[in-house]
Amino acid sequence: YYASMSYMDAQLGRLLDELGRLEMLDNTIIVLWGDHGWHLGDHGYWTKHTNYEQANRIPLIVVAPGVTPAGESTGQIAESVDIYPTLAELTGLGKPEGPQPIDGLSLVPVLKNPEARVRDHAYHAYPHGGYIGRAIRTERYRLVEWKNWENPADVVYELYDYEKDPLETTNIADKEPEVVEKIQKILATHPEAIR
Repeated sequence: YYASMSYMDAQLGRLLDELGRLEMLDNTIIVLWGDHGWHLGDHGYWTKHTNYEQANRIPLIVVAPGVTPAGESTGQIAESVDIYPTLAELTGLGKPEGPQPIDGLSLVPVLKNPEARVRDHAYHAYPHGGYIGRAIRTERYRLVEWKNWENPADVVYELYDYEKDPLETTNIADKEPEVVEKIQKILATHPEAIR
């Protein structure tokens, strides 16, 4: 993992050096993002195929000269589908439209002001065994709904509180029914998974 990160860092350095040599750093938008995180033994996994934070949190770095304050970061929850509408707005192309709805939201307000918010949650889904896990990640919580493919009435929930348990060691779904119910309403706005 360290070797992969070191290699990527070296390649990014080469790209930035060349943009500097060409005097293009002041008018080039740079976006660096990753596919998924990777478990390194945590939760007993050595892959990225889970609904835990390590597998779903990705790096997302945006440099937009004249827009982003240097060195700032934000707690804004984002999804990779937000990259396209963000780039469209930054380049002056306007809001993307097409025959199919665009799921992403432009992050430009957050790039201008790291305290701004454009979404209150992220959605993801991943199967495990005979279940599909659909999840909502808010700034504080992740709720995972595990639904049996063969028996959709067989549902189990996991709830993690990142303020008290950032490593997701304790499922508190049974202890926080009000939080589960609130996040279930958000989950209901997303389509059911299809096998």
